[in-house]
Amino acid sequence: MGWVSTAKKSDFLTWFLTQHQLKNPEARRLLEYIKTNHHILTNLSFSDKIIKNERTIIISSVQSDKEGFTYYEPHSKTDAVSKAMGTIMNNPTQRLYLVLHYHGKQSDFRYSQLIEPTRLESIKQYEQSAKDAVVTDKVVEIALLKSRINKALDDRDEALFKELAGKLKKLQDS
Repeated sequence: MGWVSTAKKSDFLTWFLTQHQLKNPEARRLLEYIKTNHHILTNLSFSDKIIKNERTIIISSVQSDKEGFTYYEPHSKTDAVSKAMGTIMNNPTQRLYLVLHYHGKQSDFRYSQLIEPTRLESIKQYEQSAKDAVVTDKVVEIALLKSRINKALDDRDEALFKELAGKLKKLQDS
């Protein structure tokens, strides 16, 4: 998933606040503040886990078995919404991650669309894609060689058949 617009983030937070009662009522004020502040929304990323060494807010609805509110900063953790609010208000352009816990989250397409991969996850996805591309290229090349071998057999071209069979063997052994 790529970049998520501030409008989409704000719309989701509006929906979330109307549909769910929060374990920590003060967390509602924080989410209201975040959704109306463009700078914070621009630097807000939804996540499904705590991001180490990054500012991360965790908020739970009453249906969740998780803690109601937790705020992580590098080297500290608090359950005081007011401390988190002060830090966020003073640093609206710093990266901020939000993890929400509520009933039905795993099957909620609206929420899963907002989850942005971390840089490390993006790098891993890129590396896996590159590996997959190499394997795919090899499979396609083998299929093409087999097709050309069949054509050489149909044409009774023994020299071409031997040449292509040799290439196929090399390719399959590599």
